[in-house]
Amino acid sequence: MTEYWVSQGNKWCEFCKIWIQNNPTSIRNHDLGKRHRECVDKKLTDMRERSAAKDKELKKNEKLLQQIEAKATRSYQKDIATAQQVAKANGAPEDGTSENHHERAKRLLLLSHSQIGCSTVLQAIITTRPMVCTMIHSLDSITVTQ
Repeated sequence: MTEYWVSQGNKWCEFCKIWIQNNPTSIRNHDLGKRHRECVDKKLTDMRERSAAKDKELKKNEKLLQQIEAKATRSYQKDIATAQQVAKANGAPEDGTSENHHERAKRLLLLSHSQIGCSTVLQAIITTRPMVCTMIHSLDSITVTQ
């Protein structure tokens, strides 16, 4: 049997963007060449610059986010102060509680059974005091907990 000729193919250098012969001598000569070393240095420099730019942008975005959070906190504090002023103007006591929350919830529940739909009043209580009162409604009884 005769042997068939098989091409060795070429090797692509990612740094230099050229094809070189795929044998050890050509590869070694290319890797030791001045042009290849300059291309490798350029690639490494570009990678460092991109990394530095990315880090700089991340720091800039983090600083911007902190500024936004600080403004939001100041705005929130201003809203709380305004709400307290409005509560005082409406005749609320100094401690910020207008009445016992249990009593208010019971009064509204009694009102709901006598005059208007229960779900409307429950929704009103839940939206006005979500952190203060939790209401559990069953078929025959309504329980108010704090």
